[in-house]
Amino acid sequence: MRRLLILLLAGALSVLFGAGAASAGGGDDHFGPFPASSPDGNSCGGTWALDTYQRSYMVVDNGDGTFKVTADSRGTFVTTGPVSPGSCENTDNHGSTVTAGVTGGFQGFLSGTVTSSTYNPAGCDAAGADCSTTQGFLGAVFGLAPYSSAFTCNAGFAGCAFNFEYHSSDQSLQFHHWQDKSDNHGGEKFVGDIANQ
Repeated sequence: MRRLLILLLAGALSVLFGAGAASAGGGDDHFGPFPASSPDGNSCGGTWALDTYQRSYMVVDNGDGTFKVTADSRGTFVTTGPVSPGSCENTDNHGSTVTAGVTGGFQGFLSGTVTSSTYNPAGCDAAGADCSTTQGFLGAVFGLAPYSSAFTCNAGFAGCAFNFEYHSSDQSLQFHHWQDKSDNHGGEKFVGDIANQ
């Protein structure tokens, strides 16, 4: 989750465009995409890459004061080195180091539940709103304080589903694929690596 908090909940460097919600009917609202950039954390808790991506959100009103919120991200990364994303994994098939400057792509999602009496689908259009980060989106649309436990993904792994996959075709790599995802037991699972050795 350390990497997720860095990537999804604390991303910065953005200029908003195409803001707002587009209703899909049936209580589903779509927001974005919003451009963003942020450091990406590895399994040891440090930074292994800088990500540039587009983030979109879907909100489903459950009709009982709760909302399912899903943040989708898709973009590219460039490694900062020297530690690989999977270097602290406790499973097989991962490396330990990656050189700076290796590029690749990634995509993924984070999905949890918000409990709130406030829902403003036009919140991302307000002056000063920054919906490129999940915390900014939750503040603009639901009026939540940063890292409020009213969003289950801020409260721990148990109430949060996520899956992020990274790929690189760089020929200097020994490992070309890394996955950071939720497991079925309220935890986090790492698979593979982006590593030279």
